[in-house]
Amino acid sequence: MIRRCVCSLLALSLGFSLGLEARAGDANAHDSFGVLLAKYVHGGRVDYRAWTADATDAQELADYVDRLESMDPEKMDSPDALAYWINLYNATTLELLLDHYPVDSIKDIGGLLSSPWKRELVAVSGEGLTLNEIENEIIRPRFADARIHFALNCAAVSCPPLQSFAFEGGKLDEQLERVTRAALADARFFDASSCVDGSGKLRLSRIFDWYADDFKAASGSIEAFARHYAGDVVEPGCKLDFMDYDWALNESSK
Repeated sequence: MIRRCVCSLLALSLGFSLGLEARAGDANAHDSFGVLLAKYVHGGRVDYRAWTADATDAQELADYVDRLESMDPEKMDSPDALAYWINLYNATTLELLLDHYPVDSIKDIGGLLSSPWKRELVAVSGEGLTLNEIENEIIRPRFADARIHFALNCAAVSCPPLQSFAFEGGKLDEQLERVTRAALADARFFDASSCVDGSGKLRLSRIFDWYADDFKAASGSIEAFARHYAGDVVEPGCKLDFMDYDWALNESSK
């Protein structure tokens, strides 16, 4: 990526000389990312324009991704490792957007033969990785937690909202519970208003369709997962109806 190609050697040199290289399980490893998210993420939307205009903060995001690349998640316990991978996915997605901003959609980056999710963007333990590989070859099979679908953000309006905090191993279970319940309380991702007396439609985000096996593995069925997080508003017998997905950029201005 452009910023990191120009500055990665300098950033790594400074990181080592100042002792900034994050360690596995370091409680402060994601602090800088949390500060950036709190500054530029409002109501689940990202102020890409302001973030791009601030060269210092844009570089801080690139430096954070560099520091994550220098870490070894295999040496972390499971919560720290999952928090690491979620943050790496989200930070890499944000960096990709900043490097190509302005765009109307993340899908505008690349082309028919170079999907943004299939581009090698980071390297961990010497292995180049795409966003698709981080999600589908590492996070989903290794951690088997359906709640991650409400933590990973793909920079689109129909993605569950990007949070204004970084995920942390010591808080991870509570954070995943919070983001999952928030999504199931949002009509853009869950709408049971047409599900009455066991008939009608239960409208859900397309995410429940794409990753149906994950939700079934977690709770036995999509309906059971929704019922667990949304409560008794989910009545048995309603037909599942998956919403159209809006790929417009999740952009806002403060």
